[in-house]
Amino acid sequence: MINRSAGVNHNYAREHRYNLWFVMTAADEGQLEVRLDALEAELGQPLLRLPMLEGFHIDLSFPIPWAELEAP
Repeated sequence: MINRSAGVNHNYAREHRYNLWFVMTAADEGQLEVRLDALEAELGQPLLRLPMLEGFHIDLSFPIPWAELEAP
């Protein structure tokens, strides 16, 4: 369910008290909150939201099609 959510680009099982860690992206904070709220409702579980403290730009050399990533 997490992997098919719009904006999820990393998802790892971990040997830690937080046993699943994923990264979700969005064009802005408002859209990110909408996506996280929707995923939380779909899962029926609360998400621990750990916001990014420092961003790093890595040039991936391809455009991100934000409109195509919108949830249906």
